Amino acid sequence: MSRKPKNKDEFRAEMADAFVHVLEERGLEWKKDWVGQGGGAPHNGITKACYRGCNAFWLSLVSMLKGYDDPRWVTMVQIMDNDGKYHPKEKWHLKKGSQATYVEYWMPFDTVKHKAVTWEQFREDVKNGREESDFGLISRYTGVFNARDVEGMPELTVVQNEDITADELITRLSVGMGVPIFNDGGDRAYYSPSEDQIHLPTPESFGSEYAYNATALHELSHSSGHPSRLDRIQGSFFGSAEYAYEELVAEICSAFMGYDLNTAATPEHINNHKAYVQSWIQAIRDKPDTLVKAIKDAQTAANYMDFKAGLISLDEYRKLCGTVKEVKTATVEVAR
Repeated sequence: MSRKPKNKDEFRAEMADAFVHVLEERGLEWKKDWVGQGGGAPHNGITKACYRGCNAFWLSLVSMLKGYDDPRWVTMVQIMDNDGKYHPKEKWHLKKGSQATYVEYWMPFDTVKHKAVTWEQFREDVKNGREESDFGLISRYTGVFNARDVEGMPELTVVQNEDITADELITRLSVGMGVPIFNDGGDRAYYSPSEDQIHLPTPESFGSEYAYNATALHELSHSSGHPSRLDRIQGSFFGSAEYAYEELVAEICSAFMGYDLNTAATPEHINNHKAYVQSWIQAIRDKPDTLVKAIKDAQTAANYMDFKAGLISLDEYRKLCGTVKEVKTATVEVAR
């Protein structure tokens, strides 16, 4: 998106259109190009803070479409660095013809004083007696540029996740979430909500250990929705809208989880799930917010799985849950 969105509807429509285009061209193989050569989640090249939810999805999608293999993104203020606080010993220049990609931020809006405030000010005001109902939310959009469009930036240093391998992640998740994995699925791979168990073919049935782990991660993503965990709608019949939606959530969740592990949909998974793509396309076209909701559910699931795998602490997980809760507190939509 090279033009600043007017509002959230325009932002979401652009993202939905781009994803539908990718699905029409690549089907379930979109995940193969999800992580570029640089690996890692999209993050700010100065602060190192990772983008989350819709912004992480959108920047990864743009990277796929434009062929970016660098996960770093920076603002124009950071590139220019007029005060010399971001990269004082380096001169960065935006390449001619480069276009910004816009990311979305939500801020509290004081409906009494009619002005946007910081989250810190919002929490302080509520602590001092203000009602949460006095505040709504307002969206803001900031342009960022990929590191490949910035001359003078240091080359990307690829840091492999040495703390945990893909097979270790699967084991940690299975134990941490309390979801046993049985290799008795014959030629089928599935999660059974009624049993709260995952059934897979034997590891040697897959083309590689990588393919086995990618399939297991997808099914573990499904299990995060069990009533004892995040309580998403489970157990709907094949071909229903609810079934297809849950598949979309699991696909996006496993993509988020695969940033550092470079997991993707396997040929077996693609062949078994081609039927979903058309229903996703139709649902997203009819209502772009379907994609936004799926991304939010997927990010919530990925946060939960990161915690259960021991990749983030309880305190970090609570903070992530708190951030989501804060955004959901506002019931008043504020016009720009």
